[in-house]
Amino acid sequence: MTQTQFLLLLISVIPFVNCLIIKFCDESSKLINAIEKFLPILFLANVIGIYGNLDRDSSYLILSEAARGIALGFDIDQLGLGFLFLLNFFWLIFAFYSQRFLQISETKNSVNLKVFFALVIALVNLIIISKNLLTILFFYNCLIILCHFFGIKFLHKKETKFSYFFTFLLYLESVFFFLAIVATYKFVGQIDFQLGGIISENIDSAKYILLLGLYVLGLFLSVLIPFYLLYRNINLDLITIYGLFFLSYAFSSIYIFLKILNSIFGLKFFALMLSQSALAFFEWVFLLNIVVASICLVFSKGLKSSFFYLVFQQFVFVLFSIFLFSIFDQTRINLGVFSFFLSMTLVFLCISNIALYLGKSEDKSIYGTFYDLKVSTILLIFAVASLIGVAPSIGAVEKFMLLKIIFKKKLLIAGLAFAANFLGLVGFSWKIFYPFFCQRETQKSQNDTDLAKSIDFDSSLILTALTIAIVMFLSLIFFPFFIEFL
Repeated sequence: MTQTQFLLLLISVIPFVNCLIIKFCDESSKLINAIEKFLPILFLANVIGIYGNLDRDSSYLILSEAARGIALGFDIDQLGLGFLFLLNFFWLIFAFYSQRFLQISETKNSVNLKVFFALVIALVNLIIISKNLLTILFFYNCLIILCHFFGIKFLHKKETKFSYFFTFLLYLESVFFFLAIVATYKFVGQIDFQLGGIISENIDSAKYILLLGLYVLGLFLSVLIPFYLLYRNINLDLITIYGLFFLSYAFSSIYIFLKILNSIFGLKFFALMLSQSALAFFEWVFLLNIVVASICLVFSKGLKSSFFYLVFQQFVFVLFSIFLFSIFDQTRINLGVFSFFLSMTLVFLCISNIALYLGKSEDKSIYGTFYDLKVSTILLIFAVASLIGVAPSIGAVEKFMLLKIIFKKKLLIAGLAFAANFLGLVGFSWKIFYPFFCQRETQKSQNDTDLAKSIDFDSSLILTALTIAIVMFLSLIFFPFFIEFL
């Protein structure tokens, strides 16, 4: 076994060790808190070790092989390394943030919530280091099962129509994903990832469109056909929304799609085929979805509902940016992805702080919230401004590059989609921030004032959000390095 293979094995195991310690040592809070911070750092050290040894020895590890070209195994490349670093960053942020958040909120079943999040990290990690399509499908289905039993049934203690429908959609997507894998093996004769893609330029255009359609449906069916409209009375906690829809669904599916573009279709061939045949179709799909999601976002009620629809609106927009960059400027394809994940995580942390305050305070009104939670509100404004593209952050670079492509290539429909996203975010900003800055009619009690200070000046709750804001700002300067790395 080579050093890279050994490090891959360690990386696959460390998150599961974290799960076991949280579950079986729940009576020792000090031990759990220490392990929750130590293991992500140990994970990071091993990822750095893989980065240093990636080109020196074999990087793939076979777990089980049924036939030639059909196996379960691990492998890593530059794209996977980038997402491992990003996943580790989120793991560290959550470990530091959740400890204090769950303590102040007095959340029931906090240990089980930590176990759920740790398992999400573990399975997404296995998806990232998967060697081929079959391995990704296996761990993706494990993630679906986890989301159902832990994220829905266990946290809410009962089955609901929401849980059944949500799980049905995910399994329906995995069926299309499985059909896409079968078709790939039928047309190409292999399912292992290969730099530059495995699909030949001689493949029939009908087969190519069929493959692309199956993969898109297999990853994004429930978003591009907006089934989230049925969740109008969404009442999940923000931390559950973040774990379920952001990390489990958005993070994993975007990585899988980028991996397929890079190592199955090949970016150059993908750009050639789409620019010739299906670009206008996908432009219309994204325009309609961004319009629908923006309307839901503007007219949603409450912080939880607003964050839920914001996740889906920005998820559709980042898919829109991936398609445009992959066709017209492949060096920027990861720009929108990193901007989306960083900005939405900052939004989650800030809104969670505000929701925590409103949930524990005597006065539940959001009017005048800025005067109580100035730091959280300012960071939230920065995050939303980054999504719009007017803050000094990586989001501004992404929006500028997209506008450059739209104007240069004269993409009218894509321009309308960009404008719909902009207007939706502006409407959301007005709806959220206007009452925050309104003067309240009654004076806050001393208990509410003390609670606001304990949240807005807490090192764990604020420093995590401030760290992400700093990373977003520094990415404005150093984003060429990240692009070259990936």
